[in-house]
Amino acid sequence: MIFKNFNMTDDEVMEIISTYDNLLNRYSKINGKVDEDLKQEITKEIYITLTKNRERQKN
Repeated sequence: MIFKNFNMTDDEVMEIISTYDNLLNRYSKINGKVDEDLKQEITKEIYITLTKNRERQKN
């Protein structure tokens, strides 16, 4: 799969989320209104997917 090896920084992920904000709003609508909880859940899943191959920093 082409999108398997994401290793993006937080800034890169937030730029993508910001770029596609209108699309997120469209797919977060319930009864014609944007459901903020649904939008947040979609955004969270995008973040997790795009950063899942990132190396974890040691404390």
